[in-house]
Amino acid sequence: MHTDKISSFLKLVGEQIRWEKAQPIVVEEIQNHIEDLKNALMDDGLDEDKAIDQAIKEMGDPVVIGEQLNRVHKPKPDWAMLILICGILLLGLAIQYYCYYTRSSISDSMSALSIFQKHILSIVVGMILLIVAYFIDFTIVGKYPKTIFIILYIVCIYYILNGNLINGQVQDTIYPLLLFPTAFAGFVYSMRNKGYIGIIICGIGFLLPASIALLSPNMTMLFFLCISCLIILTSSVTKGWFEVSKLSGLLIIYVPTAFTFIAMLYGIVSSGWRRESISVFLSNDNIVTGANWLTTQIQLHLSHAKLIGIGSPIDAVGQTLPAIHTHHLLTYIIYNFRWIAFAGIILLFSTLIIRGIILSRRQKSILGYLISLSVITTFTMQCIIYISVNLGFAFFSPLSLPLISFGRKYLVVNLFLLGLLLSVFRTGDYMRDSKTKIASNQLLPFIQYKEGTIHINLKSKTIK
Repeated sequence: MHTDKISSFLKLVGEQIRWEKAQPIVVEEIQNHIEDLKNALMDDGLDEDKAIDQAIKEMGDPVVIGEQLNRVHKPKPDWAMLILICGILLLGLAIQYYCYYTRSSISDSMSALSIFQKHILSIVVGMILLIVAYFIDFTIVGKYPKTIFIILYIVCIYYILNGNLINGQVQDTIYPLLLFPTAFAGFVYSMRNKGYIGIIICGIGFLLPASIALLSPNMTMLFFLCISCLIILTSSVTKGWFEVSKLSGLLIIYVPTAFTFIAMLYGIVSSGWRRESISVFLSNDNIVTGANWLTTQIQLHLSHAKLIGIGSPIDAVGQTLPAIHTHHLLTYIIYNFRWIAFAGIILLFSTLIIRGIILSRRQKSILGYLISLSVITTFTMQCIIYISVNLGFAFFSPLSLPLISFGRKYLVVNLFLLGLLLSVFRTGDYMRDSKTKIASNQLLPFIQYKEGTIHINLKSKTIK
């Protein structure tokens, strides 16, 4: 009888809230408040039946309350992030148009118009995937991490067995490998609260994508995966989600990591073209031929670039920068649009990344935090590697300048990841981690009872 009265009231409130994810949180908050109010009235001498009636009466009309809360608890996009993403996309489109319009020959023999059309088509496909990811339930990553891991691994193995080799590397494995940090975030989430065993299992799980990078072989992707997954796992340990000694947990992570990086450094130094590229970067010798040719072109174009104004002419014969639409677009921008244009691009990317980090830290769920951290890390690592190569430090081969450089699969994958990031920022506050009430940080109560008056806090407005 008593339960039926409260249930009927809560049902009417819940029916007014259209977004299903918000319903249990709002209903639970109201139910807890009714219980608290009932107990307070019983302490004042009322019996339980009268206390419930009085508590429900003081709450007010359930339909009105539900409608008011429905206006507040709606999924809202982060417009600042969305505007930044669209702005960078449009900037990339404008730069690509300039490159294709002013260049009559492209090294890969595709016409300028064809490349530009494919870039537009990639944006369309990527935006469709961004929208799909935006409306998808991102908790799938935490519910089925092993399945996602296995699917990505099978795709990579398929590419290794059937993919085309370019300069001795299987390039197609790069794109599923870009998704592995986000899959790894879901895997870490599933291993939390499992102590040292959970950390060790996460390390073993990392070996799957690492083995693909080695088989490709692609040292750039191995470095990318090491740093990205290391950041995710380190963050989880330092926040205490594995429930172990932080020092011991970090030692378990970083001791094998140190050996891995030593082996990676040895592999890089033993690679002839990387060693020569580093030598050219340090010596700044303008060698026109040989293995150093590409690094030399970058150095020459940068040395002739101006702070303001088009770069001064390069006198040497054959000093044409290749792959201006893909690998060396940023060098081309610096030479043709000045160093100040480079500063503007860096400012745009920095703003997006910093905004992403700030919103990630605000996430009230562990899974939301880990997924947003993984996407931001993936985005940031691509930028760092690409920028370093285009500044003449060819320690690794470039990946992409997200949303700007030409690369159909890069563009589609990055837009999908950004859609997933926007999905977290849209609904993360209402996501419930398993074994917790709501999340690691509870939502602020929007119902308070003070001096016989019920206050419902609707952000800046209060209903009495």
